Amino acid sequence: MGKFFSYTIGAVVGGIVGGTIVLLTTPKRGEEIRSDIKERALSIQQPLKDAANNLSIVKDRVIALKDESVPVLKSAVSDLGNLLQEWKEDVQPYLTKIKNNVVQLEAAKEKLANKLTEESPEKKPGEEETPPSL
Repeated sequence: MGKFFSYTIGAVVGGIVGGTIVLLTTPKRGEEIRSDIKERALSIQQPLKDAANNLSIVKDRVIALKDESVPVLKSAVSDLGNLLQEWKEDVQPYLTKIKNNVVQLEAAKEKLANKLTEESPEKKPGEEETPPSL
């Protein structure tokens, strides 16, 4: 409780001393200061009102732009989806043909590998392998 009491006394004494110094060193009377504050507040009011109006206009424009653009974007996404589906349908026969060709190439490769292993004579250690002539 001693710290709280000393803190309270220090705050009260500091407030009294600070208030007295402010009153003694203020270059203008209170009436003049209040008049200056009112004038500054009035001079700031109109720009603040203008800024608020401008923000309201910008907000309305953004909302209108959003309302106009959402249907356009939905339509564009739908169109892109349709185009992608058509492309898949157009490409599918070619993909099937390519897959069949790959299977045939792999079968031919296996057949050729088997033929080469059957026809190649046994090698002696140290002999170089020569490629088959075409």
